Amino acid sequence: MNSEGKIVNYLEDKYGEKFVVEHKKEGSFLFPEMYGKDKLFVHPEKKPELLFEAGQSRSKEIHYYDGYISAIWGDELTKSLKDELEKQLPKGSIYRVFVNSSEDNARFKDQSFYDYIKNENNRLMVVLEVAIRTDGEPNVDEYSAGLYQALEVIKNLHTKYYTLSAGFVDKSEDKMTDYIRTSNVNNLPWSNLDAQVYGYLLVGERYNIQNPDDLMKNYKPVEE
Repeated sequence: MNSEGKIVNYLEDKYGEKFVVEHKKEGSFLFPEMYGKDKLFVHPEKKPELLFEAGQSRSKEIHYYDGYISAIWGDELTKSLKDELEKQLPKGSIYRVFVNSSEDNARFKDQSFYDYIKNENNRLMVVLEVAIRTDGEPNVDEYSAGLYQALEVIKNLHTKYYTLSAGFVDKSEDKMTDYIRTSNVNNLPWSNLDAQVYGYLLVGERYNIQNPDDLMKNYKPVEE
């Protein structure tokens, strides 16, 4: 059985669900311990929004990893924070909340994110990824108050780590929904996106952000 089949079998045996492979990233045949082995971007059947990475670790021992638990929690937060976030984000924004965690124990599949950080461990990262659609070059100061409040929403989850990643993109772009859906696995920064991106914000817990002005000091325009 090839590596793809082995990884999918591992996931289906572990979680008792069917999974669909969306993309395969080939690892190094000669130096897998140094450069990594094959990895898959997968999601449960009929749930493409729950996209995550799965693969085999670089060690010589056969050990698989996956991000399914984190994907479930990210989807939970996207839904539970919807009303709060949409009060703050500009109308028409495309967004998603992601959780980055090393937790992959199947027993947490049905446990709420909120229960997990309360009773188990809050040392994980919450990421709010937002595409703000604008009609031409934006006046970013107009967005400062809402984005600051959106940052406060994820900050108030009280996880050890958090990130706001917001890109200002032209409203004519039609790739943003899929970019946001896949952003937690594609590792493609706003500045390298094949789209009209005017600029972006990328901030987190290491930044001393006390007000909207502090936030917008971190805005970086994208040069054409």
